[in-house]
Amino acid sequence: MTEADIPYPECKYGVPYEHYPSDEWEERGCMPENTFIVFDLGGVLMMHNMQGCINAFKELMGEEQMRQYLGLCDNGEGGKDSLMLRFEQGKVSSDEFVQEVLRHSKKGTTEENVRQAWLSMHAGIPSERIEYVKELRQRGYHTFLLSNNNDIHWKDVCSRYPMADYFDQVFLSHEMQLSKPDKRMFKAVDKQLQKLYKTMTGGQGKRLQVVFIDDIRENAEAANKAVGWIDGWQVFNRQWQ
Repeated sequence: MTEADIPYPECKYGVPYEHYPSDEWEERGCMPENTFIVFDLGGVLMMHNMQGCINAFKELMGEEQMRQYLGLCDNGEGGKDSLMLRFEQGKVSSDEFVQEVLRHSKKGTTEENVRQAWLSMHAGIPSERIEYVKELRQRGYHTFLLSNNNDIHWKDVCSRYPMADYFDQVFLSHEMQLSKPDKRMFKAVDKQLQKLYKTMTGGQGKRLQVVFIDDIRENAEAANKAVGWIDGWQVFNRQWQ
């Protein structure tokens, strides 16, 4: 398989995927030092158990309520104006999310049923992916996390993994009240990265380049269009084939 053949997960889009690494990557076998690496979480580092999560909510709510009200989709992204999207944008609290799901669930459903169904989406981070991020940091690269997330999932992640050891900084949709692929989110994060890089280099370094690893092509394209981030999916996905 050639690099150009490496698809986003499940070949969702059915077309070749573009990416923009410089020739220097191939020549040196590594990225230039003026590079920050931004990782998505779900689908890139964290394995998703989407079918298990969908099945759990079908049992609690029925399929129609799950898709139309909760907005749970096969790719783990909340539909427009859905409860899921409002939750990941921090517009409803964890308790409000649980109570809203309960209102649309079958009789006898408990708060714990809802929380466990929601947590079933996460299937863990493979150790080799954690080690890869740690290796990048040991080689001197600065790593960051940019995730469409929510309070329940993030607390679960932090209870299982020392995320502060893996990333210089974490950017979360429910804290920023913005979610990918909104260009405002990329611009806000890029502003923080540029500021950090300027502080690190005293304004004397080469122009910062940001490599963004996200499993959803729409997000990668939006980041490239908004702030010029490099789509690194193919380059990094080779590590995990």
